[in-house]
Amino acid sequence: MTAINEPIVHAASRRGQRWVIGGLLALFNLVYGVNFAAVGPILPLIRDDYGVSRGQAGLLVTLVIVLHGVCILPGAILASRVSLKPYVGALWVLCGCMALTSALDSFGAALGLRAVFGVAFALLFPATAPILMRTFSSREMPVVNGVIASAFTAGNMLGTFLAAPIALQIGWQDTLSLMGVVMVAGGLAWLALARVPSSGEAKAGALSLKGLGSALKNRVTLLMGFADGASYAQYAALVTWLPTFYNQERGMSLTEAGFIVGLVPLTGLVGTLGGGFLSARVGLRRPFFIVPGCILGLAGFGTFLFDSDALTVASLLVLGVASYAYFPVMLTVPMEVKGATESSVAVSWSIIYMMANGMAMTSPVAVGYMTDAMGSYAPSFSVWAGLAFGLLVVGVLLPETGPGRRASRAAQGTG
Repeated sequence: MTAINEPIVHAASRRGQRWVIGGLLALFNLVYGVNFAAVGPILPLIRDDYGVSRGQAGLLVTLVIVLHGVCILPGAILASRVSLKPYVGALWVLCGCMALTSALDSFGAALGLRAVFGVAFALLFPATAPILMRTFSSREMPVVNGVIASAFTAGNMLGTFLAAPIALQIGWQDTLSLMGVVMVAGGLAWLALARVPSSGEAKAGALSLKGLGSALKNRVTLLMGFADGASYAQYAALVTWLPTFYNQERGMSLTEAGFIVGLVPLTGLVGTLGGGFLSARVGLRRPFFIVPGCILGLAGFGTFLFDSDALTVASLLVLGVASYAYFPVMLTVPMEVKGATESSVAVSWSIIYMMANGMAMTSPVAVGYMTDAMGSYAPSFSVWAGLAFGLLVVGVLLPETGPGRRASRAAQGTG
């Protein structure tokens, strides 16, 4: 098998095609992020139309997260056995199923469409790991992962900012349909333009049960899965319900509430790009878990406990940076483990996401039901803010895999 540290050079890896592939994968993450985040700011409109409770409405977010966790590991297995270009293209187009939202007439149908949306992404995402490993060098990986992760962050920002104002003009169903159409167009562009390099692992790289078992027991993978889950659970809870909280408890309009919550993914762009570029520059990985972990939970508490608008906005800004700074590093670490292959990295990514989604899938629904029962958002928000300190714990326990560790030891040895 071909390890990530020994990339094969392919004709399709020339600079032009590399940026086509990287650009298209960034586009996918951008548009998927828009479609994923757009539901949160318009939940009150959806609730009014269908007459459902907060807890039921939260399922539109939680179901997607659940299906990400359930289906992403089968996605890694499929990615090791199929031709990646048509596989990714077909699932990309399927992610655009939200284009059908305007034809829906019931909450159950809306929930079913979100289920298809979530499954398609879960099956597609692991396939991006081998594509990136075939296309970019190991030195480029933290930066490339940072750019692609920042595209998803930007999508979350756009979805959060734009959903409410557009929905108030054309209706929430047509808004989600429009975003789905853009998704379909991106999938067609992938099928027309992408040329995925062939793999040196070939069919021998297909994932085996033994390889799957080893990945499931890998300490680094499990630690990162918990770290991502600790952060993601808080993020899902707050981004889903803070717009409604600010609307109902602080007297903001839905547009104003969506705008300030959109600051979280906006500053997340700084976190993802900064985390990727700085990690590549210093060659270290652990600090990008430890430093954000120190402040993530504190910022989370600040988003709903401060009465001052200025302090609330400041908390949202800090939350955005801390929630995303570790993300490109998390994607890079499995590629630096000794003996990493396309299949092993795809599985590691899948396990991390499976764990993270398993931890996060309860948070939006739990906030809805706890708030209905207790009459306050503060207790449920506090649960997820406390859990977010798990990112710090993992940073302390995680071994350093970056090249900076080896360079530092070499320098000490010559000294």
